[in-house]
Amino acid sequence: MITAGLGIPLLLLVLFAYDGVAFPALLLVLVVLLLWECSSLLQISKVVWRVFFAGVGGVLFLTVTAMTRETFFTVFGQLIVFHLYSLLFVWFGAWIAIHNSMSEWRATRENRATTTDALEISVKFSSASNTAKILLSIGCLLVLVALCCSFFGLHAHIGPEVLLCVLGIAWGTDTGAYFIGRNFGKTPLSKRVSPKKTVEGTIGGLLLGLILALILGFGWIQPELGWPTEFVVLVAIALPFFAIFGDLLESVLKRVCETKDSGSILPGHGGLLDRIDSLVLAAPCVLVVALFVINSSS
Repeated sequence: MITAGLGIPLLLLVLFAYDGVAFPALLLVLVVLLLWECSSLLQISKVVWRVFFAGVGGVLFLTVTAMTRETFFTVFGQLIVFHLYSLLFVWFGAWIAIHNSMSEWRATRENRATTTDALEISVKFSSASNTAKILLSIGCLLVLVALCCSFFGLHAHIGPEVLLCVLGIAWGTDTGAYFIGRNFGKTPLSKRVSPKKTVEGTIGGLLLGLILALILGFGWIQPELGWPTEFVVLVAIALPFFAIFGDLLESVLKRVCETKDSGSILPGHGGLLDRIDSLVLAAPCVLVVALFVINSSS
């Protein structure tokens, strides 16, 4: 609660009081810190590679923030954001499935094989894991940079009000799932992915997220931006689901990387990635809809 109490006023200050410079600067810091966390999560041990990993992400994000409104819409219009995320997350899912299958196969073979065979299998598996780690690192870099570019697009080219609504709905969904699951949850949602998540908590989070999305959509976004009713309803229904799926995706990633939290920079919340995981799918969803509305009305 203390962390949230300090962080939310700072976020509001950056969103509304210093429009134009402070927000991209904050996102640049966020990109670097997120990728630093991600490199630790993926057990990239050498500092030079972690610095390079975070630095490349920062340069990519700066390239996007240098774009004009017209260039940004040209590059990220026509559902390119949606297609990019779809491709990356299908690939993420395939990587995780392959990783789990290889782990189970190695465990089975090691129980049956001789000592020499087991050693040979372990060496081959280790080599494959290192290759997969590199590929997963590239994927994480692209996803996190694209996430912050979505934030930038929502803030600089559509308005901070929309971004604030997205944050409120995503975090409201998280909060509802946490408290309802903690008090009423009995049925595990997925023991293998995240043992503490429950079906009851998920339903509670989705309902609270939907209520918030409808209130903010019709009470704020539609009057401010003039979105058609069908788009407001579409976003209101989709956002809570995307928030839940983003949270589950990060849980799977942490499970594969055998760690509990992505970091410890936020007391009581874990790492930055733990706090914004629900936005990984939600922010691009809103950006895609917003770009579609703008393109169709122009």
